[in-house]
Amino acid sequence: MALLSKLRILALATATFATASPAAGAAPATGPTAEPTPNAAAEALFAKARTYWRMRTDVPYLRYGALVRYLHNGHVFDNWWDAYERTADKAIGLQPLVDPVENNRRIAGVPFSIFGIKVFDTNRDAEPIRVGEPRIDPTSSFGVTGRSVSLTTPAPPVPATTDPQLREIGSVAASVRAYDIEIAGTEHVDDVDTTHLTFVPLRDPGVNRIRDLWLDPQTGRPVRMVVQGILSGKPYDEVPWTIRYTLVDGREYVQQLIADEPLKFGFEATVSKFEFDFVDFHFPSEAPQFTFDRPF
Repeated sequence: MALLSKLRILALATATFATASPAAGAAPATGPTAEPTPNAAAEALFAKARTYWRMRTDVPYLRYGALVRYLHNGHVFDNWWDAYERTADKAIGLQPLVDPVENNRRIAGVPFSIFGIKVFDTNRDAEPIRVGEPRIDPTSSFGVTGRSVSLTTPAPPVPATTDPQLREIGSVAASVRAYDIEIAGTEHVDDVDTTHLTFVPLRDPGVNRIRDLWLDPQTGRPVRMVVQGILSGKPYDEVPWTIRYTLVDGREYVQQLIADEPLKFGFEATVSKFEFDFVDFHFPSEAPQFTFDRPF
């Protein structure tokens, strides 16, 4: 319980709840729309952010407190885990932390269901949804490093020659852009003077999810992001999320993810506010092997 109390205090200190239609009679498009011209300054800043992230070095193991917090019918529900990450393969181990008093408060009452769907519960504090484990990598760049999108065109063959000095000195590479990036301005965000970049996906919007990025223009360090969906299932991939980063011992970690719109969990409930928080980072030199071998 000491760990749970410590994590709750830390989370309370950091967590917060916080295309146009064509005109009538317009002629149909006759061909593919040309991609906008790249903004060189914006592209350079995003390249600096990618370089910053790819140059990071991680410790072998990461231990932290993971919180899923949401608001429903005026009640705040907190679900805690003691979490480990093995950074070599991004394996995550999660152990739920149960507060007996809170647990008894939630399970009191009688639920009423129709065709297996709960429509009413005599306990207003009953948990309205079944929260999944927060299997989110706290070292994730959320698409800053991106996928490999370069198409390399081999250089033409060098003609046969007896001159030993004549050799191939390079090749031509064509890069497929994932976004049209613009500079929206400068803003003071989380005590950092940042440059705000906006992103419009040029293809695969379900894969290329970045919509806004605030970064330190001097170092390229991402400070805050907005992405269109996280994870790969409903309802998490259906709404935009604001992601905040924090520096711990000189390394970048996810501190908080907040849903910018209500989450609809099927017919069961609509949660007005939802967030993930990661707190109390530690860096053990080793972790028990069974931590990562449990089936999920």
